[in-house]
Amino acid sequence: MLRRAFGTDLLRLAGLGGAFACLLCPAALAQSADFIAPRLELSEAGIFCPIPSAGTAPAPGTESGVINLIDGDHRVALHDHRVPAHIGLSFGIRIRLAPGAPPGPYSVVLTHPPVGPRAVTREVWNAEIGTDYGVRLFEFEFDRELRPGAWVFEITDGTTTYLRQSFEVVPPRQAPAAIDLCFGQQLLS
Repeated sequence: MLRRAFGTDLLRLAGLGGAFACLLCPAALAQSADFIAPRLELSEAGIFCPIPSAGTAPAPGTESGVINLIDGDHRVALHDHRVPAHIGLSFGIRIRLAPGAPPGPYSVVLTHPPVGPRAVTREVWNAEIGTDYGVRLFEFEFDRELRPGAWVFEITDGTTTYLRQSFEVVPPRQAPAAIDLCFGQQLLS
């Protein structure tokens, strides 16, 4: 599920009957290709423990057409770019506009392996980036979203890409630390 945070609000993208947002990028796009332009400031990137939803808002560029709202400014629980495919975990970026940067509009684009019955690989929504730090992330809510491979966030104005942050989603046993941190030791056997 993709989420967006600004000020005290955080938005997450809702998938069919739930939540997700995505954009497939080639597997060759590795963290070495990640960047951030001076227009934005990246506070952190990584894995977030579950964050409760506070409602929904329309998002026509997403598979479901809806994003979930979340209150508060949330922090990364684990600074890692290897993300276990586990229901309830989220991953993404915490960003803001740099001082003096134009207000936008900006969009979030997330690419990933095909998900769901329509094999969606790309979703786009309004980033609502401001001068306060906010989170843009994806939360695994449904089994159909648990797709290993490259997942890449980009922030763009439609012409120029200002940020690219990649993650590698892996089977849970290949990266159990986030599961243990957020849910306790569930992978004991």
